[in-house]
Amino acid sequence: MTRRQSRAVAEVAPTAQDPSRPRSQAAAVLVSFALLAALGLPVASAPPAAAAEELLRLPTEVQPSFQEIRLDLDARKQDYSGSVRIDLRVSSQVPAIHFHGQEMTLTRVELKPKKGPARVLTAKEGNEGMVRADDGKPVAPGEYTLSIDFTNDFDKRATSLYRLETGGEAYTFTQFQAIDARMAFPCFDEPLFKFPYQAIVSVPEAHEAVSNTPIEKSSVKNGVKTVTFRKTKPLPSYLLAFATGPLEYVPMWGLSVPGRIVVPKGSKHLAETAAKMTPPLLKAVEAYFGSPYPYEKLDMIAVPEFSPGAMENPGAITYGDRFILFDPKTMSTAQKRLFAIFTAHELAHMWFGDMVTMKWWDDIWLNESFAEWLGDKIAHQVYPDLEVDTRALQELQTAMVMDARLTTRAIRQPVKSVSNLLQNVDALTYKKGQATLGMFERFVGPETFRKGVLAYMKKHQWGNAEAKDLWNALSEAAKVDLHAPMATFLDQAGIPLVRAELLEQGQVRLSQRRFLNYGVTAPEDHLWQIPVTLRYSDGDSVRAHSVLLREAAMTVTLPGVNGTKVAWLHPNAAGGYYRWSVDAPALHALAAAAPRVLDPAQRIGFVQNLTALLGAGELRGDDYMRLLAAFGNDEDPGVVGTLGGPLGLIEAAFVEESLEDEYAAYVRRVLEPAAKRFGLDRAAPGEAPAVSILRPQLLTWLAREGRDETAIAHAERLAKSFLADRGSVDPSLVGAVIPLSAIRGDAALFDEYRKRFEAAQAPTDRGPLLDALGAFRDAALRERALAYALSPPVRPHEVFDIPQSMAETPAYQQQVFDWTLAHYDEIVKKIPPVYAVFLPHAGGGCHEGRISKAKEFFSMPEHSPPGTEVELARMLESGNDCLGLRKREGAAVARYLTQVAQAK
Repeated sequence: MTRRQSRAVAEVAPTAQDPSRPRSQAAAVLVSFALLAALGLPVASAPPAAAAEELLRLPTEVQPSFQEIRLDLDARKQDYSGSVRIDLRVSSQVPAIHFHGQEMTLTRVELKPKKGPARVLTAKEGNEGMVRADDGKPVAPGEYTLSIDFTNDFDKRATSLYRLETGGEAYTFTQFQAIDARMAFPCFDEPLFKFPYQAIVSVPEAHEAVSNTPIEKSSVKNGVKTVTFRKTKPLPSYLLAFATGPLEYVPMWGLSVPGRIVVPKGSKHLAETAAKMTPPLLKAVEAYFGSPYPYEKLDMIAVPEFSPGAMENPGAITYGDRFILFDPKTMSTAQKRLFAIFTAHELAHMWFGDMVTMKWWDDIWLNESFAEWLGDKIAHQVYPDLEVDTRALQELQTAMVMDARLTTRAIRQPVKSVSNLLQNVDALTYKKGQATLGMFERFVGPETFRKGVLAYMKKHQWGNAEAKDLWNALSEAAKVDLHAPMATFLDQAGIPLVRAELLEQGQVRLSQRRFLNYGVTAPEDHLWQIPVTLRYSDGDSVRAHSVLLREAAMTVTLPGVNGTKVAWLHPNAAGGYYRWSVDAPALHALAAAAPRVLDPAQRIGFVQNLTALLGAGELRGDDYMRLLAAFGNDEDPGVVGTLGGPLGLIEAAFVEESLEDEYAAYVRRVLEPAAKRFGLDRAAPGEAPAVSILRPQLLTWLAREGRDETAIAHAERLAKSFLADRGSVDPSLVGAVIPLSAIRGDAALFDEYRKRFEAAQAPTDRGPLLDALGAFRDAALRERALAYALSPPVRPHEVFDIPQSMAETPAYQQQVFDWTLAHYDEIVKKIPPVYAVFLPHAGGGCHEGRISKAKEFFSMPEHSPPGTEVELARMLESGNDCLGLRKREGAAVARYLTQVAQAK
């Protein structure tokens, strides 16, 4: 699954989802909608047979080998019916048959042995949809067929098997990860149960049906079309997929198998970009794995209501329609990049996760970390001009910030409850996991690493595996034990800080400890085994030297220095997953040399590390702001783009009402050099994509945070032009200028944007228009906007678009928080259920009263579904860190901002 990164980017990270619509730290007061996969590693053995209510996992004495699923799906109705037939082998006597079937009506449950009469079973549903079915007699070893008839209601919140209406038509779609297949039909809903399925779907004659495999046969009788799909390869239930309705198809040419973009009626003209960009991505993934795509077809399905970015159902990848359907007149470079990243990620899953599947949810982190790592590698390889590697570096900051807190967690941990499995699928799962795999790939070498991956795939293809199986394969390929060093990053929480001290005679003392924010003490010490790459110069030449830091401290002799003085030293030249520090003179020397001696990736890392040192109390606030300002004139767009996170942090931590003008002056001082260098309009058709990605960020920062009249007026002119002619504005700027034009907008413009939102044909129009509704400054219009966020035209995954946009203005954050509390019940009823636990983040930010109120509200049982306490603790620690930073450095920052404003 590709997560949809939070549009309100947490902490100090730049916007990950769509850099054409940058987000400041202020928006971190809202819930993160970013967590969209599952979690993972193996639990040793399955429990013995017991009452359904007592089980976490299904007993393994009953093993399914095949399942037929019949579904009668008429999207025009509110409910549906179906049946399943499951072939079972019982290895030892059991008192009952257990399976999953949550919140549905089972009208018949029958167990038929290979020989003999069928037995009618009575079914009782327990916790998490675990069903116990028996007739009071034990079930002897042997082969059986379990047949179940059932009825069910379609879900209406984009979960499990759900229906929706759009464009006057009705559709059904599915999203089963992690444990939502059990809410659609009876099944064995655990990843270890991996076997072939066959689906038979009945739909109205005018509707189409799509599933994981090609159609085997189809017939029509009495206005009903019955479609039989081919039997699947072995799959776990969470990878099954269905889509029905008046769907249309756009072929993809140049694939190794038949392929289509599957779209809602009337959307074919928006699928051209996806159809052209996908074939080279698939070809590159096939080359990495050294084998052809392992399934019979590749459908990519555009879904109008879909909270994840995409989901790796083999043969039927589902996408949020805004990530795959693009109007060429408005498609930004950032959207093109995001499509490449999402698609490469999902294609990597076809092998890693689909063909080889985890045994239990403990290892879902590895599925997502690997797909994130390989997906970015492939997307960058195929489309190098899209700066995929730069985006990955910018996103990594989110994970590193989370890992600096005591409320962080180890990536790999046992799953002891299946409630809210998606909760811990976050930046640590994706970005820390990706960074760890990349760090050790560099450590052993790319070809060696790939050799280990291929050996792992070959050994476990079409089956299940666990993390240790991959580490075994990688260790064998590298001829070195990787279990221990990788475990230090995967099995313990936190991130290391590597301190480098220059000694005499060209030596460096390296030491490590856990990196934590100022004033926080870890309950226990950790040691990591860290691949450290030092880059340094004696003033004449530049060299690099790598070591594995295993102990608390070690002394390294730098090759080639020969006793001369080191001019500068960079302790993390390869982008390893660690923070670093040097003494103040060395830090300033490296900052001064950075434009000449550090590549863009290293300069991005330098800026991010500066922010971490500020949080840890190793850098004063005014020094931080001086060092940061120098990077506003960087010649690389990606480096300038990294400044969004730090600027947002400064605003959130230090800028109270009395400093707003001074802060705006600082933003203008930092960014005006880049605005002059790159321009606020496209200078030529052939400009670098990185510039097209940066420009909307620059325009937004200057207009909103910098209060620059020229930038605001420019955005207003462009928005007016766009409303008159969709093709008249640089596509990369559309997502920025629409919300910016609302800042000084009136009720007439509000109504215009609302009407356009409701009439939007291109899915990518919806986000900017909702952002615009939340960007109006007029008090009455703000009230109208928040009320509209819960109205029927706003889809479940869009509920927070308006309040997040509004929270970009610090003065309105309290209003958004009050709205969230006042409408808690309505919000929870509308959003996908899994996301309710993240609502405590509405109380975040640097505001003691709001934090206190959030703690009180979300500690109440009626506002605290299981898992809420974890998110509440994270919010409290984040808020207290921000308050502590303000208290410690606020005066120094205020003096510096005043000096900047006066100098202007």
